Amino acid sequence: MTTSAPEVSASDYADLSGSISKRILRYLKAQVEDWYDVCRGLTSWEERHLVDEPTPKNLIEHARRLDELERVGHWLSLLTQSSDFPDCATAELVQMTLQDLKDRRALWHGTGPLERRKEILRSIFNEP
Repeated sequence: MTTSAPEVSASDYADLSGSISKRILRYLKAQVEDWYDVCRGLTSWEERHLVDEPTPKNLIEHARRLDELERVGHWLSLLTQSSDFPDCATAELVQMTLQDLKDRRALWHGTGPLERRKEILRSIFNEP
């Protein structure tokens, strides 16, 4: 026995398409916020594993974490930077967080003068 799908009018399709875009936007915003929370948590990890004595092993792990967070951020950026993306605050959060990750990479893995990097670390972590 074969059952056919119920008939859907043109106005029903319009209602469905509007609700699906709102739902997907809501899910995407939640995913951006989850990613942002993980990125912010990197500060605690840096404080525990890098501030006092950054070992080569911990620096490698830090770079791996940055790679993953930046990769996911790039995916989110592709979606949120579209000219018709409706949530400017979410788009700005993605861009701001990607810049923060880039700055962290420069701080921990860059080639700037060691004393300047230590000065920045002291200001970030309120160390004397």
